[in-house]
Amino acid sequence: MGRKDRKYSENTKKQSQEIVNRKSSLNIYIPAFICFMLAFMLYANTFKHGFVLDDYGAYADNWVVKKGVEGIPIILKTTYRYGVSLLTDNLYRPFSQIMFAVEWQLSPNNPHLSHFVNVLFYALSCLLLFIVLRKYLSKLHPLIPLVITLLYAAHPIHTEVVANIKSRDEIMSFFFLMLTLLLLHNWFTKNNRLSLIASLLMFFLAFLSKEGVITMLFLFPVIGWYLTNAKPKTIISASLLLIIPALLYIIIRQQILSEYSSSSSISYVDNFLLGIPDAATRFASTIMLLGKYLLLSIFPYQLVSDYSFNQIPIVGLGNIGFIVSFLIYLSMGIYVVINFRKRNIIVFGILFYLITLSIYSNILIPVGTSFGERFMFLPSLGLCIAFVLLIAQWLKVGENKKQTELEILKSKPIFAGIIILILFAFSVKTVVRAAEWKSQETLFEKDVKRSPNSAHMRLYWGLTLRDKAMKEDDLQKRDAIMYQAVAEFDKGLSIYPTYPDCYEQLGLAWYRLKNNEKALFNYEKALKLNPTKAVTWSNTGIIHFEQGNLQKAMEVYKKAISLDPNYADAYFNMGSVYGMLGKYDEAIVEFKKCIQFDPENSRAHQFIGVTYQNLKRPEEAKPWLEKAKVLEERKAFLKAKLK
Repeated sequence: MGRKDRKYSENTKKQSQEIVNRKSSLNIYIPAFICFMLAFMLYANTFKHGFVLDDYGAYADNWVVKKGVEGIPIILKTTYRYGVSLLTDNLYRPFSQIMFAVEWQLSPNNPHLSHFVNVLFYALSCLLLFIVLRKYLSKLHPLIPLVITLLYAAHPIHTEVVANIKSRDEIMSFFFLMLTLLLLHNWFTKNNRLSLIASLLMFFLAFLSKEGVITMLFLFPVIGWYLTNAKPKTIISASLLLIIPALLYIIIRQQILSEYSSSSSISYVDNFLLGIPDAATRFASTIMLLGKYLLLSIFPYQLVSDYSFNQIPIVGLGNIGFIVSFLIYLSMGIYVVINFRKRNIIVFGILFYLITLSIYSNILIPVGTSFGERFMFLPSLGLCIAFVLLIAQWLKVGENKKQTELEILKSKPIFAGIIILILFAFSVKTVVRAAEWKSQETLFEKDVKRSPNSAHMRLYWGLTLRDKAMKEDDLQKRDAIMYQAVAEFDKGLSIYPTYPDCYEQLGLAWYRLKNNEKALFNYEKALKLNPTKAVTWSNTGIIHFEQGNLQKAMEVYKKAISLDPNYADAYFNMGSVYGMLGKYDEAIVEFKKCIQFDPENSRAHQFIGVTYQNLKRPEEAKPWLEKAKVLEERKAFLKAKLK
């Protein structure tokens, strides 16, 4: 063959390879886009949803977040719930709150924008998940990672995370974890040092989103050994270096938390496992709950926003739920041990599930709740991997890599039928469940029927009815709905008789029903059970204020502020007392403190203006009254827009 012929042949090969590479690229990104669109469309019905559940504490009622970008420095150096309470729940998750602050800056008090961002990053996470699986499972047919990702994207157990703005922490942690794994693949396969360094940064951002990714430290070496051909030295070096961002996060977190008073105790109503005195019953109940996680992951037949005391009963070692769950998990463990060295991907999926769930199992360390669907956000990926590989191996799917995805689906009708059926069922359930997260009323009205024995759920539904009553113009109808709220709080107390939150809300409900005697009785009950609750003290002060007992009201408000120096309403109430006493300068100081912690409080702005008028200083009153008017107009506009 002559030189020209050889050169022509080489050029032809290069062109052919370029065509193959282009096809390969399309084979990655087109299915990735399909995964993105499925996830995005399934939750598109949440774009017009409002604030629900923990959205208020983490976002809508958080004075630090409501400062917008100005609040970011405070977010970085304070605890997760600092903006609503000085008492920390031992959490440091600044990344999602920084996003909330930016969103508030762009569009104050607008949940629609934040719901869109939630869905966008969930869809992007699913896109990244497919690319990550495609790279790590490169020995398998591309259809396998595609099916795994589609099942994950459509899984109904994720609705709590995606439809609840507060759970941005879960989404962003997963998003940065996928970027970490993507960059790590470059290190495992190409020894790209820049990718390894970048993976450390992404893993640190995952920690700043939510600390649950710490379990990945045990999985990184497993991923390298199971899913790549990297040398042991390469795997070990990466696994050890990834400890650095974890340690850095732990040091920063500890430094932040040490600056604030904390309440490390977990309420029995939140996590009933901690109140079980004997180890055997506690163990049985814990394993039973692990079985429930597995059941809802396989058959998400009924999803609920709250499973706290006493919806899920305590069980003993003889309970069938414990026995079945124990045997299933024991079988999973034995299967993993027997097949671990075979590098079976099913084993990897089970390991991924068990390790990532371990931190929420209440076996290693107690967590803030006994059971929560959001805790399955990462572990469910392991189950999707194990399930798809199990079905694929059973039906011998993907053995011929030359077949296209459509050719495999046509040649394997049973596999196609199973996957399509599950995807359809999951998608329908997800869309329906996501729609229920539209508002407090739509969510709790459904869930109180599914979780009737939960004290929390009775409290939540009572709060929803109370708020609904206050929007009713007809006084007779308003009182009728308020009495329904009282009944729900009473049911909560029948389930958990020492529930201070129910007593507190009963006090407020009776106050709204003009029965101050019953209101004070319930407030006092609440304070006996929880004397550190600033809002309860402040509410009793309102009654004393209205009864003309200004000195008593002042005393109570000072008590509330001593318990929570960031409590805006207490400062507003203090300002009102000073105003009634004719101490206008002191009143202005208190109203300004209220605005410091609640910048959108139009009444505080108005009262400062009125107080300046009382001091015969109209020029100083004018800007405050104008700002109050702007805030009221903005509030009315947004309220009309959100309807």
